Amino acid sequence: AKAGLGSSDSEAAPRRPAAPCRRMPGVPVRAADTNGGGADIAAAVADRRAFFAAAAAHGGARVLSKVASAPLERIKVCLQVAGPGSRLAAGGFATRPVIVFSDILVEQGARALWRGAGTHLSAACVGGIMRLGLLRTSQMWAMPRGDQHYPGFGGYVRRCTFLYTSGAAAMLVAYPLDVAYTCLAADSATPRRFRGFFHFLRFTVRENGVTSLYRGLPLCLGTAVPFVAIATAVHDLLAPTMLKRRGHVPDVDAAAVAASAKPGDLERLLREQAPAHLFPWNLLLGACSGFVAQSVTYPLDTLRRRWQHTCVSQKDGSPKSWRECAVQLRQEGGVRAFYAGFGFNVAKLLPELLVLCGVYHLVSNSASFV
Repeated sequence: AKAGLGSSDSEAAPRRPAAPCRRMPGVPVRAADTNGGGADIAAAVADRRAFFAAAAAHGGARVLSKVASAPLERIKVCLQVAGPGSRLAAGGFATRPVIVFSDILVEQGARALWRGAGTHLSAACVGGIMRLGLLRTSQMWAMPRGDQHYPGFGGYVRRCTFLYTSGAAAMLVAYPLDVAYTCLAADSATPRRFRGFFHFLRFTVRENGVTSLYRGLPLCLGTAVPFVAIATAVHDLLAPTMLKRRGHVPDVDAAAVAASAKPGDLERLLREQAPAHLFPWNLLLGACSGFVAQSVTYPLDTLRRRWQHTCVSQKDGSPKSWRECAVQLRQEGGVRAFYAGFGFNVAKLLPELLVLCGVYHLVSNSASFV
């Protein structure tokens, strides 16, 4: 998408007709049209197929990376939501991960390490589709003249704005799935208390109403503000170093791109004519900036998980607001309680990165099926 932004002179790319004609479906392209509108149509087809190939590569890699890190993610959630009356409260912070892991294996079985993973993947997929669908619209609203026309701090603020807008809109749709995942992952009963998402949904709506599915949403939207600001700042700071050799958009031969828009040539188009994905440096840069932002905002994530889990709590002394949850966490272990499970959050970064890079590479190199 950025290939055309690097050309400032008119001779950098072949001149196109002022108003290319659109042909009706089923009408063959005439020989006279192949020099003008036909080239535009071929280039548009190539661009569309390249987009779906990149989307398939990124989406498939993201799903499999979540599957690989699901056991670590579940242990992290169990540590975050463990209240003062749980078995974990009797042990120290160092022994709690061992207790959680052994309880899952002995009482629930090895398959239980992936409990709630389906709901978590559904939330990631729904949120990702919504975010990608709204990203271009929000970017055109925040930066109508293109990103190159907004340098400096003003451009940074505009980038944060459209990233936050698209992410917040996607969060409104996928948030009930996130609440469900928190409660399913923290379900340590034998036999399990909830059989799945729909069982949890019926129970929660009956006991606490529909609004309980959005418990903690204002806190989540507030946490997203520093997260986006920090992640974008780290990305802008490291991009000139990590993308020094590959960060410049190469000159793209528009005629070669149009010629590559034939079935079976998409792999050549991706690898030679449109190297815009910058693999693997873009993935490493994104993971680094996201990890720094998540580390800073992790206490708010722990508070959100604890508050979400209260919608299925049967204790009379359960917190009535997220502020009471914060007070309870502080009484349990001070600042350290807000970082419960942070070690597993760091550990799951390695399998996610390995799977993400490996699957992305395999799918993008065999994308001729798109």
